[in-house]
Parts: sequence; structure tokens; C-alpha cells
Amino acid sequence: MKKIIYGLFIFSVTTLLHSCKTAIKVTPAGELNMISTRNINKAEDYQSLKTYAGVSSSDINNALAKGKKGFIKKKSPIFKEIMKYKGKTLNEAVDNVVKSQVGGNYLMNARLFLVVTADKKGDGLDNVKYQYVLGGDVWGTKSVNDEIQGFRNGDKVIFTYVRQLKKSINGSKNFEDGIINKQYSGKIVGLGGAEATVQLENETIIDIPYSMLRIIE
Repeated sequence: MKKIIYGLFIFSVTTLLHSCKTAIKVTPAGELNMISTRNINKAEDYQSLKTYAGVSSSDINNALAKGKKGFIKKKSPIFKEIMKYKGKTLNEAVDNVVKSQVGGNYLMNARLFLVVTADKKGDGLDNVKYQYVLGGDVWGTKSVNDEIQGFRNGDKVIFTYVRQLKKSINGSKNFEDGIINKQYSGKIVGLGGAEATVQLENETIIDIPYSMLRIIE
């Protein structure tokens, strides 16, 4: 089954800030019956793993009711949840919720929100960011090959070789010619407690923290 892609709208932030230095504004952006960043295998026996994962739409609505013009205060209980699950892209936001559950594959009954943050600079706005956050029911499979981050053996992944990886990777003498800030792809051939074992296209095998990996297929 092909990946499902949804169009999103961008709205004006002219009135986003008042007297506060930094602000966060949340706007409902849609309700989706199902959304996934992974291919759906019709042969799999998918199950409901958790209901109301990610951010709660009712908690957001309560916070919005206590705020003004779509603002959510930092002291609101839902603020930390929004910061935890929001993503720079829709794909990232979906993955943040789905991968929070062992074996997660897709979301059902999803609620999508557009998150806008900005800094006040004089009379204008600076560093305006448009991001996304979701809540919904996580569906997937329960398997011995599942890890808490939602990765599986055989997943095709990509990662960026950044400096914090240089010491651990080069220390194993398996990746001595890596180029900083270059992207590499491969597939997962093993799952550990904190890292996945990835086989690169040139057959090199290295261990990469789950937080550094993105599924590409």
C-alpha cells in the first residue's frame, strides 16, 4: 500500500506575539482516519497497541481555552508533550508518535495540529518555525524483532555521519573513511538495547543509536 500524503495549509502569524519574548501557537489542522510513513503489508496481523498516544487533543483544547488567540502557556501541562512529539516535518511528527510504541507501524483516528513558534525582535518576528504534532491510536505488530523505537530487522535506514558519531564509529575501525555531515544508507541487521546494527551498501557493519536513524522505506 502506498504511503499516504496529506496537504497542509500555512496561515499568517502577524498577530502571533504580544509582549512575550517567545511564543507558541497551536492550531487544529485536520482529522485523519489513518496515516503512515511506512508501507502497509496486508499480510501482517496488525493490532491496536495503544489508544491516544502522542498529544491528547482534549488536553490541547483545554489549554487553548485557557490561553488567548491560540496561545499555549509554557506552564500548561500539555506544553512538554507538544515539545516532545512535535516534528519539523509531517513524517517526523508521525514517526515520533508511532515509534513511541513497541512495534508501531501507523496511526488511526489521528488529530493533527500545526505548531508555530517565534521570537520577538523589536516590532517584528524572528526565527518563525512551522512544525507539526499529532495524537492518535498506534497500530502495529508484536514481534520479538521489535525494539522500543519501532525499528525492525530488515528496515532500510539512513543516517547523517555527525561528529558525535565519529569517536564511537571510528573507534571500532569499521568506518574510518566516513565524511562528516554526509548521509549514509543501509539496512538493519540487528537490534540492541540502545543501538541498531546497520549494514551499509559497501557491506560495512556498524552500530548506530536509534535516535540517529531514519527509515527510508
